[in-house]
Amino acid sequence: MGDIKCVLGKKISFTKERYIHITIRHPELDGKEQKIIKTLTNTDFVQESVYDKNVLLYYKLTGKSNYLVVAVKLLNNHGFIIAMNVVQYYGF
Repeated sequence: MGDIKCVLGKKISFTKERYIHITIRHPELDGKEQKIIKTLTNTDFVQESVYDKNVLLYYKLTGKSNYLVVAVKLLNNHGFIIAMNVVQYYGF
């Protein structure tokens, strides 16, 4: 854990404290540190949040229709992870 350079070239903090906080709410993400890092460094697509223009959502396909989504808040071109979740995608 530590700072990660994402696919967009931004430095993102990934701390053990934040990881533990998130895995308490999402135990399915426990032990998935490398998948989280891969989501940021080798993402399938990045989307700006519709609620906050300073939040980017990084998506990585993890199964046939499941995406790991990592939400990153950006301040002064430096980011920190605020949330993550696994979502199902069925197409548009």
